[in-house]
This record gives sequence, structure tokens and C-alpha cells, in this order.
Amino acid sequence: MGFKRIFMAALMLAAAQPALSQPIPVEDFFKLSSFNSVQLSPDGKYIAATVPLEDKTALVIMDLKTKQITASHKPQNTVHVMGFYWVSAYRVVYTVAFKTGKYANPVASAGIYALNADGTNQGTQYAAGVSPRILDTLKDDDKFVLVQYRGDRGVDTIGKMNVENGDIKAMARSAPWVGYGSFTVDNASEPRFYLTGKNMKDLTTYIRKGDKWEWEIFHQSKVSGHDIEIQGFSSDNSIVYYSMTQDSGPDALYTYSMKTGERKQVVRDDNVNPAGLLSSPVDDAPFAVRFMDGFPRYEWLDKSNPYAKDLMSLQASFPDTEVSRTSSTYDGKKSIYVVYSDTNQGEFYLFDHVTKKAEHLVSSKPWLDSSKLSLMDPVKFKARDGLELEGFLTLPKGSKGKNLPLIIHPHGGPFGPYDGWGFREEIQLLANRGYAVLQVNFRGSGNYGKAFQEKGYKQWGKAMQDDLTDATRWAIAQGIADPNRICIYGASYGGYAALMGAAKEPSLYKCAVGNVGVYDLPDMVAEDAGSGGMMNPLKVFFRETANPEDSTSSPTRVAGQIKVPVYMMAGSKDTTCPPEWTKKMYKALEVAGVPVQMHIYEGEMHGNVQVSNQVDFANRLLAFLDQHIGKK
Repeated sequence: MGFKRIFMAALMLAAAQPALSQPIPVEDFFKLSSFNSVQLSPDGKYIAATVPLEDKTALVIMDLKTKQITASHKPQNTVHVMGFYWVSAYRVVYTVAFKTGKYANPVASAGIYALNADGTNQGTQYAAGVSPRILDTLKDDDKFVLVQYRGDRGVDTIGKMNVENGDIKAMARSAPWVGYGSFTVDNASEPRFYLTGKNMKDLTTYIRKGDKWEWEIFHQSKVSGHDIEIQGFSSDNSIVYYSMTQDSGPDALYTYSMKTGERKQVVRDDNVNPAGLLSSPVDDAPFAVRFMDGFPRYEWLDKSNPYAKDLMSLQASFPDTEVSRTSSTYDGKKSIYVVYSDTNQGEFYLFDHVTKKAEHLVSSKPWLDSSKLSLMDPVKFKARDGLELEGFLTLPKGSKGKNLPLIIHPHGGPFGPYDGWGFREEIQLLANRGYAVLQVNFRGSGNYGKAFQEKGYKQWGKAMQDDLTDATRWAIAQGIADPNRICIYGASYGGYAALMGAAKEPSLYKCAVGNVGVYDLPDMVAEDAGSGGMMNPLKVFFRETANPEDSTSSPTRVAGQIKVPVYMMAGSKDTTCPPEWTKKMYKALEVAGVPVQMHIYEGEMHGNVQVSNQVDFANRLLAFLDQHIGKK
């Protein structure tokens, strides 16, 4: 898919330059999607779907035949329906999480909710006091689900929860270790693994092989120096699939025999980590491994599997897209697939595995015309120390791809998250207004292996920043960017990188934009007031992986080195990157005589969620960019 598309794009660029696409209204990009996720009921009569509502996410159930909504749950503000599962032909259980802003990580609520397809017996919170987690929906049991919860003396315990009233019956089985951890069950709903540990650097995975409740150590990260993650099981549960980090390069996928104990590497990509195991909805037989290697691609474990054949057929029917199955009926005869791309946020189809016909159900953003949007293509280049880096380049549709105003757009995190191929409304907006956008998976990003991520540790403002600089110079050398019209813009860690880039490379960028950013590393890792000396685990991690002791790595302390206009935004109620951090940076820039603008959005948290504020921010951003690097 990727080679063909890149080749065709090259032919288009070589041809006479067509007119740039007409501006799409800003509001169209940020208008709330119709649906986020859609799942089919076990009997194929209903679909359940999550619906975004600015600062909350609702759950709706719809009759597939009449297309009428039969049930819904609308949570309170900042609460989002996250995971939801059909546990029978008529009942859905779901979990919710609190999310304090567009860029914030969701925090799961300690409870499970449920509702019926006809709208009855809904919205009840179950087992809130014992922090339950759904392990298995028990396909052959309409009344119960398997859950993990905090049992007597706070020990992780497994039990069956009644989905009608929330009662949990312990199975007299508890964790092999007193502490916090997580169970993994096999395809027969039997607990087989338990992961726990003192911290992220000292994790132990236990295995239970037989019928008795006996555990033994399967893997210790502190001993091996590697981390593992259970990915799935063979259809008969005799083989375990797990991924493991390596000394260098990306993670590999292994199998483990429950009978012989043999471990064998089965798949390893040269470039990226395994991104998931695909299995049959009928017998759970794995048939493919997914990789996010620029464009999504698959390593086929069993091409003869009927669901592998259907997926390959759908991929051929929807070229230059990603096709992913969201759910299936219990008999496996019908499934819902989502088809998405860099120019399409998502189209949901009902696919009949018997007739091989696909019926369009719903679209996420039907008002956006994909033909007017821009392609996002993967690029590769080397950093100054020889490390190969990857990124994504989005060019304005209809441009020749040369001598363009360029936005360098670093992602947040910085450790673990990474930029991948797909639809991004903000990227599409910038491209629609004539800007090229370059996203960079700098060292420290996820998806490229443990060693690549750890290369970013203690490199805030140093090698991580140099990667962005090298990406910028690569774009100039390729003739993509007009060297006099380049701006760096990001949110959260990306906001830090934007301001740090302007300070470290005062002649490379013509402006910088920071949104809900980190600007002073000592502030980021400082103990919370009233914490009694106990550090937030995330702050402990950043204390170990950032470099707050280095005064040259905090934008607030090198503000005098910035020579270009700066624009900053923040949310008044942001607890991840408090607005005081933005105000402190603003004052430092004012003192240094740097042209600076700041806007604090009242009521917003870590990234705007109100559509009106997203539109307002986009208009302010465009006005700032147009002023400093816009069209000649």
C-alpha cells in the first residue's frame, strides 16, 4: 500500500502544480465526531457506540434494523465512557474514566456500569469500593462476567460478578503476591498470568500452568533487563504469545509452550514493535501481527484463516486505508469493521462473512470531504549522531511540496507516546491553510523499542531537542521548507520542545507556539504541597528521566536566548501543566524583551475540550502563523 501511494504522490508532485484546495471552515475540523467506537451485539440485532459530547463521552445503543436509539447513558462532565462490552444479546457493561483535558491521560473510575439494550436497568454503578476490572465477558454465560477486584486485606482477587445486580462471588483465588497487579486469563477464562512489582523497573510475571491454584515465576524484569507483555493464546491455550523488549532495536514476539516450556521467537520487525495480535472471533486462533511501521501493515501467521482472508479482501477493497475489526457476533457470521486513513477519521461497515458483502453503517465526520484533505506520508532521516529517525510529513493538497512554510510539530509525552499514521484534525487544518507539517518521532518516543526510548532519558533540551533541529534542517535540505518561514509548535511536552527549540536555535525558527506546556523542569518534579514527602509516581519517573538540575534545559531559565515571537495558551484549571507555568514563562519572556502573547482559557484543563474554545484557539494559531511565516 505505502510504496504505491508514495510513487503516485511523487508523480503528482512532478506534474504541473494544480490550484491549492479551497479553505475548509475551521469549525468543520473540530465539530464533534458522530461516533468514536461501534460494536455489534452477540446476536447482530443491536450496535453500541460511544458518542463524544465535548467534555464527556456518552454511550448509546441502536436497533440495527430501524436505526433508532433504544438506550443511552450520558455521564457527568469530564467523565468518559471508555471500555464497553456486550455480555449478552441484551446487556452492555462499561467502565468510565475521568479525563481532564484533550491531552490528559484518562484516570479510570473504580466501578463498573451496565444497561440493557431497551434502556431498562441502566446506569447502576457496581462494586465501586473494590476497584473491579473486567477480565472476561464469559461468552457462554449471560449472567456473569469475570472480574479482578481488591479482596480481603487488599489482595487482588478473581470473582464472578452478576451483571444484573453487581454482586461478586469470589472464586477463592487470589494473587500470588500481596500488592497491586493484574491478571491475564486465557481463551477458556482461566487465570494464567499475574503481573506485579515494586516499581516499573522491578516487575515480576507469574504463571499458573495447571488446574490447581499454584503459581511460579515466569519472568523478572530486574533479572533479565527486559520487559514482557502477554499478547494472547492459541485457540487451544497450549501456546502463549508475548512480546519482549530487546537489548537493541524493537520488541520481538515470542511463543511459549504450556506443555514443554519451550520459548521461541516468531516475529520481529526490523524497525517497530508489535502493535497487536489479531485472532479469530470464533475460536480465538491468532492469524496476524499488526505493526505501525509508517503505514500500518501485517505479518500473517496464518493466511488460511477465514478471517485473515476476509481482512485481506477488505484491504483490497479499501486501498490506502487501515481496516480493523471492532466486534463480531458470537457465531462469527457478521462483524463490524472500521475503515480509516489520514484523510478519513473513520467509516463503520457491517460485513457479512457468508455473503462477503459490506454495508455502510455510520461515519465519524461525514461532513469532511476526504478528497479535499492532505496525505500524511512517512519519512526517514538520520540525526547528527547517526540514529535513524522517522516522522510524518503532511503537505498542502495541490502544492508542489517545495519552498513551503513549515510547522515542526513535536508530540507530547515525551516517553512512550509516538506519532502514527492517521487522521489528525489540527494537522489537516494547517495543511488546508497552506502549511507543511512535520511530525517527528524523536528519541524517547514509543514504538521503536526500549533502547530507543531510553536514549531520550536525561535528554530534555539536549539530544531529544537536537532530533527536532535535525528534522528541520532535513526539511530545508530537501527543499520542502522555506528556511525563512519555519515555526515550531506543540502541546504539553511539545510545548516545552517548542520554546526550548526557539531558545536553542534562535535563528532556525521564526516563531514558536506552546500549548499547555512544561517550561520549568524543577517545577515539574517538585513535591506536591501537603504530600507528606510522598512523590507522585509520575513525578518520580520524570525526576529520573528529565534533567531538572540543568538550568540550561528549562525554557524559563534561558528565555533571553529566544529572539522570535512566541504565543502560549493554557487552561485555567489544568492540573497536569498548571497555568502558573505558562504565566511564569510569559513573565520571563517579557523581562527578556521577547514579543509574546498569552491566552488562558477559563474552565479548560490540559487541552481544550469545548468546541468553541478549540475553534477559537485554532483561529488564534492561524492568525499568529499567518503573521510570521504565512504565504508570501
